[in-house]
Amino acid sequence: MNPEDNKNAISLSQFPALLRNIVRMNGIVWKEKKLQIFIWGLIYLIFSAIPFLRAGIFALLINELVRTAGSPVASHYLLVLAGGLIGINVFHSMLYAANTYLGRIMWFYLEEKFQLLIIKKNGELDIAVHENPHYNDLLNKISENGVWRVQNLFERQVYLLQNIMEVCIASVILFSSAWWLFFIILVGTLPELLIEMWYGEAVWNIHSARAEIRRKFWDLKRHFDWLPSLTELKLFQNTTHFFSVIRTLYHSFLNEEELNDRKKFFRQLSAVILSELAIGFVTIWFILSVIRGDILIGTFTFLLTSMSSLRVAFSSFFSNLGRQYRDNLYLTDLFEFLSIKPAIKKPGIPYVLPRNKTPEIKFDNVSFSYPGSEKVVLKNFSLTIPPGEKIALVGINGAGKTTIVKLLCRFYDPTGGAIYIDEKNIRNIDLESWYWQVGALFQNYAEYHFPVEEAIAVGRIEEPPTATRIHAAAHASEADTFINEWKNNYKQMLGKEFTGGIEPSIGQWQKLALARTFYRDPRVFVLDEPTSSIDAESEAKIFEKLGTLPKDRSVILISHRFSTVRQANRICVIDEGTIKEYGTHKELLKKRGMYARLFALQAKGYK
Repeated sequence: MNPEDNKNAISLSQFPALLRNIVRMNGIVWKEKKLQIFIWGLIYLIFSAIPFLRAGIFALLINELVRTAGSPVASHYLLVLAGGLIGINVFHSMLYAANTYLGRIMWFYLEEKFQLLIIKKNGELDIAVHENPHYNDLLNKISENGVWRVQNLFERQVYLLQNIMEVCIASVILFSSAWWLFFIILVGTLPELLIEMWYGEAVWNIHSARAEIRRKFWDLKRHFDWLPSLTELKLFQNTTHFFSVIRTLYHSFLNEEELNDRKKFFRQLSAVILSELAIGFVTIWFILSVIRGDILIGTFTFLLTSMSSLRVAFSSFFSNLGRQYRDNLYLTDLFEFLSIKPAIKKPGIPYVLPRNKTPEIKFDNVSFSYPGSEKVVLKNFSLTIPPGEKIALVGINGAGKTTIVKLLCRFYDPTGGAIYIDEKNIRNIDLESWYWQVGALFQNYAEYHFPVEEAIAVGRIEEPPTATRIHAAAHASEADTFINEWKNNYKQMLGKEFTGGIEPSIGQWQKLALARTFYRDPRVFVLDEPTSSIDAESEAKIFEKLGTLPKDRSVILISHRFSTVRQANRICVIDEGTIKEYGTHKELLKKRGMYARLFALQAKGYK
């Protein structure tokens, strides 16, 4: 089989998917917009009939003018025809205005509906899915093409409905004159459909095959959009190099698309020539019929208009169907995204943790490897954290510390062993009740462009915020030292891109993030390098306040700063996914092992 034939065969096999996607899309929209869809469809059905009605009246008008030419007074029938023609034109203009309005309303609705579906799904999926490369490729394609293609796909349905009705009406008219004319025009315009289908699949294949390259392109482009990255590029004299890499990536997928469009142009040119030759043949046949006296001049214009309308309707139908097929390939990606299941399975009957009790945390012989990787990050890791324990996790980079926290938050499930919260396997616990207990601050924290009080209060958004509680949280994180110096204090807008906003320093952002954690007042604090960008004096005060937390509050701290780690009740030294040493600061120094060596190296740096 010829490769091009194979491509067309593949295209034709995709039509069932097109129908399924259209049914699913319409099912989503129909629930909320039944009346608008019905009226919109009705308008396009009327649109399909108006050109033929106008052409028919115009043909009768010409025949009547020919018949009454030279008469001193216009016939009553002639006036009726003229009035009918004017009336149809006025009605068409009114209908067009109504259609434009409805089209815009539906366009806005579709954008809102499907954007919100994407955002909601993004929020529902767990972290394990978000860290999956296939998911990122899919989301990237959707971000580039998702919503506006859905809008086009939906709107093009009514165009197709109009095209079908136009084909039906024109076919009846031409069949009554000469049935074979219909098939000549059909054969002349059919190649346009095949070209659109081939082009649609070729474009989609390029986007699919180049998804990771496009993701790399957008990732590098981000460095030119984000001021801190752009500042570093300039200072390191890297702007030219990065621009060159971005240009190369751009060309790697755009060149292929340009070649594809060039092929489409030449094929489309051949299809148009074939279509126009078919129309020319039928036009000559009609002219000869007029010369022979078989049809009147008005009837000739009507048949010629009907033939032209059939050709345009066929061409529009095939073109719209081809584009519909092309956009459907992206809609398939969107529905695949909306159908993604969370990686973490919810228990059938989950155990809900009580809110008024700090739980015991137990890692029992836990092993873990990230999906798609053979590297074992944790090996038979066992650790018990009693309620109220302040424990520090230390070790070199890549030892597995952050992975322990991710498993504790159930971003992933262990590949071996189990984690128990109050003697209940974390797999059987209602995650919302567990998250209510936890206040986690990771190395990469969120920066909320809200007024300060709101940026802190989102730490426990389900409860009404109080100024007293906000101020106490800011004091605990040492954030009040700079908030009180700002012009609008706790009403100050964050983010200089907003009116009256300011841009906090990295250390100030981290203190605000820590304030949210204090405001949350969790039973279990999970802090991954919480003071990495904070000055030493503020850091000491923050850890003093952590030490004054109620005795039933647990703290799990990851830090490379041993000046803060030494204040923990217990220190767990992790090396290559296992516990190397465990004990208090003094006990570990006496062992003269890994902890003592790392502590001595850091202490030496301060001398």
